[in-house]
Amino acid sequence: MRCYFMRSGRIEGVTFLKSGPDDALIEEATSAFKQHAGQHFDGFEVWDGTRFVYRSDVTSTPSGTEGANG
Repeated sequence: MRCYFMRSGRIEGVTFLKSGPDDALIEEATSAFKQHAGQHFDGFEVWDGTRFVYRSDVTSTPSGTEGANG
């Protein structure tokens, strides 16, 4: 299982998760995301092989652009 760290809608990092039920994977990924907070990731996704498991509620928009008028 993998947790992909996202920045601006792109994969910018990855960590491997232990096998387990989806809830445990999400909890482990959330913890890993918090540990990497200093690297300015916007969110994360959890995948079990080719099966999508979870996408964090954190926006994938770059910091400081939310609500900006184009």
